Amino acid sequence: MTENRPSQSPDDGSWGSETPWQASSMSSQGQPSQTSDEHQQFSQQQWQGSYPGQRMTPPTYMVGAILVTLFCFFPTGIAAIVFSSQVSAKTNAGDIAGAAEASRKARLWIIVSLAAGVLAWIILMVVSLSTSSTTALVPSP
Repeated sequence: MTENRPSQSPDDGSWGSETPWQASSMSSQGQPSQTSDEHQQFSQQQWQGSYPGQRMTPPTYMVGAILVTLFCFFPTGIAAIVFSSQVSAKTNAGDIAGAAEASRKARLWIIVSLAAGVLAWIILMVVSLSTSSTTALVPSP
């Protein structure tokens, strides 16, 4: 079953006042369709691409999450890895707002892990230096 439609091209001016990409956003009464609050809120964020309708994926921070897990603080590093892996999964599922939130949480846990790791290393160095310096000052009998 084929339909006989006249061929229209953008060059011949037969589109009228409505272009194909505007037609999809119009409702049956000719009014623009309503968008969800979540879409409106997210469209203002930095993850939107340079072309209309194009969105870039939020950063996953996976490399940073793995590095802080190995070298800084293991428990909070695991949380960073979990959230950074959710970014790709949510992006592939089409949940861009959820992916942006997971990216933000992954970055937060990386910072927490880094701070905890640096604090733990400082405490370890202070304890190590304090015990080694007191041992050297004790006279031998």
